[in-house]
Amino acid sequence: MTINFFSITFWFNTFDRHNEILKSLQDFFQHEFSDYKVYSANANIFAPVIEANSPKSNMSFSKINFSYTVPNILLKDFKIFKEKALNLYELLTSNNVEILHCAIYANAEIEEDNALKVISKKTISSKFCHNDLIDMTLKLGKKYEDLFYKIISILNKKQIKIPQKFDGEGNLVPFPLISWYGAKTDSEIIEISYEINDKYSFDFTPNYHTTEFYLNKMLYVFENDIETDIDSVIKKGEF
Repeated sequence: MTINFFSITFWFNTFDRHNEILKSLQDFFQHEFSDYKVYSANANIFAPVIEANSPKSNMSFSKINFSYTVPNILLKDFKIFKEKALNLYELLTSNNVEILHCAIYANAEIEEDNALKVISKKTISSKFCHNDLIDMTLKLGKKYEDLFYKIISILNKKQIKIPQKFDGEGNLVPFPLISWYGAKTDSEIIEISYEINDKYSFDFTPNYHTTEFYLNKMLYVFENDIETDIDSVIKKGEF
């Protein structure tokens, strides 16, 4: 299994000290993004977004949330991501930002010669498993200990090689005007997205906000699930 990225997002109420918090974040990330562009991306008139990208990580910060993503990370390096997530929580809360709820997210993929068959075998009725089935996306969500939501999405993907075609003058016919006739599947993968969040507690507990205790608990459960049974849906038909 290859981990494409880990990410964490904190949500909070809109506040007026956006520039002050941004300065703290810039100090925190001074080495991580020092050689790369930090830019504004106006998502909408109410919540402008500040973004920064480097080959090793990405961050975005608006007046309602903060996200941090680490791409191409090895499972054994989760402890590095975990430490950064806890440090970011401390940075925000020490600046009087009350975290309403948060989510920890992973995206991974597994190379599989017959991805669709592997997914469907354990997840759907056999009457749907026939030769006409060409695509499948599965999303499951459940509550965990009346505290968190766990959400998992699974889908099959194909890397398709399409023959190049040229018109009468020798110009390459651009996609998607060309036909898929003659296309070949180079490889197949199973993509798995997994999330744990404390939105359940936020939804059903008066005046709830994310504490360090709950964040640590989510990180612990997340790490255990990633290491042991993120693919249990397709291996055992369990979630």
